[in-house]
Amino acid sequence: DLIIVDNNLDIKRFKNLKGNLITIDAKECGIKTLLEINKLLENLKTSKRVVAVGGGLIINISAYIAEKFKSDFISFPTTPLAMSDASIGGKVRVNDITSDGAHIKHAHKSFYEPNDIFIDKSFLETLSNEQIKISLAEIIKHGVYQSNDLLDFLLSEEFNPYLNKESLLKAILWTADLKRICLEIDPHDNTSINGSNLILRAAHDISDKIEEEKQFKIDHGEAVLRAMLIDPNNKQMDLMIKLYKKLDIVLFYSQEGSE
Repeated sequence: DLIIVDNNLDIKRFKNLKGNLITIDAKECGIKTLLEINKLLENLKTSKRVVAVGGGLIINISAYIAEKFKSDFISFPTTPLAMSDASIGGKVRVNDITSDGAHIKHAHKSFYEPNDIFIDKSFLETLSNEQIKISLAEIIKHGVYQSNDLLDFLLSEEFNPYLNKESLLKAILWTADLKRICLEIDPHDNTSINGSNLILRAAHDISDKIEEEKQFKIDHGEAVLRAMLIDPNNKQMDLMIKLYKKLDIVLFYSQEGSE
């Protein structure tokens, strides 16, 4: 196996794994560009199975490598964002930085389905409150744009992602199932009021621009959280702001991209 691990994780957890273990510094402006990931590929031997252990960036990079190798792909997402979004649907996304310095979000787009996805709740215990905040973006998105029931749960006293990891896990699995519904009905539907693609891509055209303006030096989760605040299609703005206040999410964004 080729095992790709976020170097922010405790590597001692993986000491008994058998295979070619490599660690990666998980930064959008670093390894997740076509130039850097193709450099990495040049130094790797083809593996029958690629195993990703990390957040969304690690999963995207590993899926790209598995696709190139035509290998089996196993995903161990370690953040709420990765568990509820990046690991689901087989998305392979890699950025690019052109010779003139332009930053292009998702310059490479393809799909490569994982053979298995493993959700290990113990990873949630390793995250700081700030990491959890940023990683709630997709969960909040599906509550705002798809499910009033989920949004009500997020606003309830039961949901406390910082102290009650069971409630966080419930929100993650709920979001994953909502995403499954979108993917099974019609992931390309932009025509109906509740079109699946409108839900899956909600606020993401704006967040992509924010990430490009920030030259990928902003977390994807934070970009989505900001984008939903200025998305004209957000019909739940008042409830979402109430949720942001409950979760102590404080964001300021201007059209110029300054904080």
